[in-house]
Amino acid sequence: MAARDYPPENPGEFQPTPGKARPREHGVAAGDGVTLGQKILGWSRWLLTALTVVYCVLYLVVLYGMEHEAENSQFFSVAMYAPPWVWLLPIIPLGALAIFVYARLLIPLALCVPVMIFGFMDLRWNSHVSATGRAFKVVTNNIGQDHKKSYTSFADLQKADIIALQDANPTVHGKQAAEHYPNHHVAAKDQFVLISKYPIHAADVLPMPDPADPRHRVAAWFELEVEGRPLLVFMLHMPTPRQEIMAVKSPSAILGMLGKSTGNSGALHEQNERFFLRQLELARQMVQITRAAKAPFIVCGDFNVPTHGHCYRLYRENWREAFSERGQGVGATFPGDAHFPAWLRLDNIYCSQTGLRPIHAEAESDRGSQHRAMAASFEFIDARR
Repeated sequence: MAARDYPPENPGEFQPTPGKARPREHGVAAGDGVTLGQKILGWSRWLLTALTVVYCVLYLVVLYGMEHEAENSQFFSVAMYAPPWVWLLPIIPLGALAIFVYARLLIPLALCVPVMIFGFMDLRWNSHVSATGRAFKVVTNNIGQDHKKSYTSFADLQKADIIALQDANPTVHGKQAAEHYPNHHVAAKDQFVLISKYPIHAADVLPMPDPADPRHRVAAWFELEVEGRPLLVFMLHMPTPRQEIMAVKSPSAILGMLGKSTGNSGALHEQNERFFLRQLELARQMVQITRAAKAPFIVCGDFNVPTHGHCYRLYRENWREAFSERGQGVGATFPGDAHFPAWLRLDNIYCSQTGLRPIHAEAESDRGSQHRAMAASFEFIDARR
């Protein structure tokens, strides 16, 4: 008996020819039960996840490289001077896409921010302590490009006992210092001027020529008497990597970073390597000189190295950094004349591991000079402490 031919439920709907597949319509699941839109979403999630993983891995590699391999690599040696937020910029497009495509990816992206702030930028939340003995305050500043915005306001606000100036004209700035601080002692050696409330018994430059200009020295020493106790002040102005940083803008430098060491790219790579090796050698010389000191000492000035890399760790391992122990915030002193907040702590103050201890440290916050000043207070302690 033949099957009854029932009329279609929806006479106006397209009826396929018997034996042929019905054409797929928009929004209707494919044979595997997944719509085309769902497939596109899945592909997008996979791609965005891959990009996020690649970014997070490269992000950690860059941070590690700037911290531990800076002077050994042309890329990392220059990268450690870049604003730290540059390495967070990819979070903006990746995060915007994650909001609409795969919100779970916001978690690893968000974790990159505290890693930068607390793990790389050396953010400090130290408390200041009260002096229990004889204390004094030091202010240091590179005044070479101060744009006629003097250090004196900050130094006077801090009630500094010792003011260390670098990149100074010994005649001009020495005379100005004597006029502004008539009751202080002033000593000038090469590019260094020291203004002290305490007597200065001796001073001279150290045998460390500036590679850029061998006529000048990168360090000087001053012997003071602070309330009957001897104190040595070592003042530094280490070579600047300005040329090495500016050279990165050239295509040849980029090729050198990628491993091509021929032609102009090879010359730039060698120039970069030579500079940072020389900078590290000067740092070792300075540390060796302080090891021979017979009295408590201060080391201050423009170190021209950020708080990363071999040079900085060498200083930290041999001296006590005032801001690291008693500062609050990042303590950035450079560049003070940029349109963005300063991000590098190039100017610093250290003390010997015995005989002194830091009790306060503070970076100048708002003057439009290229280098802002750093202040730190110290007190004498007994050798047994």
